[in-house]
Amino acid sequence: MDLTGIGSIASFAKSVIERIFPPKMSAEEKVKAQLLLQEMLEERENKLIDAQRAIMVAELQQGDNYTKRARPTLIYGGLAFIFLVHVLFPIVSYFTRQKLPGLTLPDQFWWAWGGACSIWIIGRSAERRGINNKIIQAITGGLNAKG
Repeated sequence: MDLTGIGSIASFAKSVIERIFPPKMSAEEKVKAQLLLQEMLEERENKLIDAQRAIMVAELQQGDNYTKRARPTLIYGGLAFIFLVHVLFPIVSYFTRQKLPGLTLPDQFWWAWGGACSIWIIGRSAERRGINNKIIQAITGGLNAKG
């Protein structure tokens, strides 16, 4: 269930109250319970956002420059695996006239690597368009990434 806005949190809280609490509850009791549940859900969402923000700030403030460049390294590493499996090994097999065992990259590799590439490419595209905020810097490992 998507809880991205106040309206959706309120409607979610109302649906929970209507499903779980007994029908004998008065309307006033249901509204109080709904408001309490809504406050709890909003507090949870705020804590989640704060935790995500703290993680990004900590990542950006660390002194290890390699970790800040890890996204491009992941992309180049994936390209190296693709090159080995789909270019180098077939060329070696062709020239040595030896049949190499069938090598393929698993679906999990393609999903993970493709997802990482997509996010990084979106961040780099936004950076090139002049959008330069902490989120974009966290995605791209930008040089100006300061907490």
